[in-house]
Amino acid sequence: MRLSGLFTRIFLPIPVLAATLATAQDAQYISYEGTLGLTRIGLTLIVKGSNDITGGHYFYAKYLTDIPITGAYQPGSVSLKGMDGGAFALKFKGNGSEAGKPLDFTNSVGLQGTWSNHGKQLPVNLTSGGMSPAPTSGRWYENITDQSDAAFEAKAQGFYKAVMAGDRAAAAKYTDFPLRINQNGKSRKITSAAELTAQWDTIFTPAYLELFKKDMPHDMSIIQGQAMLGAGEAYFGSKGATVLNLP
Repeated sequence: MRLSGLFTRIFLPIPVLAATLATAQDAQYISYEGTLGLTRIGLTLIVKGSNDITGGHYFYAKYLTDIPITGAYQPGSVSLKGMDGGAFALKFKGNGSEAGKPLDFTNSVGLQGTWSNHGKQLPVNLTSGGMSPAPTSGRWYENITDQSDAAFEAKAQGFYKAVMAGDRAAAAKYTDFPLRINQNGKSRKITSAAELTAQWDTIFTPAYLELFKKDMPHDMSIIQGQAMLGAGEAYFGSKGATVLNLP
C-alpha cells in the first residue's frame, strides 16, 4: 500500500471483508472483475447476511451496461442467471485462510467456473474487488451526489474515454479543478484546462495509461466521499475528476 497525498491506494484485505460481511445486517454490494472467455467483465452481487444473494448484475467492460442477474448460494459455489439468458456456474477461490471450511463470500478471493448461453460455454475467472453497504435508495453514489448514477458515471466515463483517446479538451471538460496530482510521495495541483493541456504528457505517461486502460469506470468503490477508479488511479467527485495517483 502506497501513500499518495490526499488519498491512499486502498486494497481491502480479505479478512477485513470477511469480518465486515459476517457481521453485516443490511445488504452489501460485493464486486468482482475479471474475464468471461477473453472478454473483460464486471460483476456486482447484492448479498444479505452472509450468503443470501438478493440481486445484482454483470456488465462487459466494452459497454458498461448492466445485465440484471438472479442467483443462489450453495456451499462452496454460486449459480447465477442473467436476463440475457447467460448462466454462470461458479466456485469460490480460496486464499488459504478457509482452514477446511466451505468457501463463501466471507473467506474467498474470487470466483471461477463457466458461463453458458445457447449451447456456448466459456470459462470465467473473477477476482474480488471490494464491498460496500447497499444504499436503501438504490443509488450507488448517493453519498457523493444527488445526481443519478448514470449522470455521475457519465462524467467519469467521459474523462476515462478522453484520457484513453488523448483528447485534452474533453478530459478538461470532465475535470473538477484544481486537480490534484500525486506521485512518488509528492503532490501538486493543476488549476486550469490550459495547465492540464500543457502538462498532459508528464501526467498521462505510458506507464499510467497502462494502468488506466485496465480500469472500468462503473460500479466504482467509494472512498472518503469520492468514487475510486480501479486501485486508485483516479478519484471522482460530483463534478468530475479530482485526484490522479501516478505510478
